Amino acid sequence: MKHNLALLLIIIVFASCSTGSKVVKYPTRPDDVFANANLKLFFKATPSPAIVLKVPNSTDKATSNSVNNADNALLYNAIEKELLKEGFSVRDRGLFNELIQKTNSDDYSKIRDLTNTDLILEVVNIDLNVKYTTNQITETSKGKEHEVVQAIEYKGTGVSIQFKLILVKTNEIAGTYNFNYKPCPDGCELVNFKTVARRSTEVELKESISSKSDELEEFMNRCTKDLVKSFKNS
Repeated sequence: MKHNLALLLIIIVFASCSTGSKVVKYPTRPDDVFANANLKLFFKATPSPAIVLKVPNSTDKATSNSVNNADNALLYNAIEKELLKEGFSVRDRGLFNELIQKTNSDDYSKIRDLTNTDLILEVVNIDLNVKYTTNQITETSKGKEHEVVQAIEYKGTGVSIQFKLILVKTNEIAGTYNFNYKPCPDGCELVNFKTVARRSTEVELKESISSKSDELEEFMNRCTKDLVKSFKNS
């Protein structure tokens, strides 16, 4: 009995190894990161700076935290939470925006003493609908990977986000950051695709990152960590 059970386990393991896998791996788009020399000097002198998040077209007030839509609110809050975890002192963006409106000036150095803020992290743009496509699948067999060209286009949706970092004291743009995140970084299994209407030669992922709030938040956490790493390595 024990012999038969052991033999059965060996057969199952062998079968699972020999079957292999087929996944879609999208090409990685390079990030675009720039930081000037003053930023590196600033972080050496100020390891735990005060920072405020400036968001596009925001109507934030001190008594209201409304933004463009629910997705953006989730993303912005996730950025602030991650900055707190990374040791930054995060200022209230609603109050900061009110002071900006009252002074009616884009010269942030003039309101540094009023807000006690060292850095402004501006979200320039978030694109949750970046198109990715490939006609290749990655097959894994016996521990080896190889690419196979298909007569099918595999479509997916990724994300890009752009930041601008401003040193408040000098009112200078100290860094610009553009991060790209492709769908399924570890590969998309074929069962996660569906046929595009009327086009049998095209398939697309059934769900995108923007359709899942938990994945959106996880994405922004990872993005903010990449951003802070860029700060410290600038």
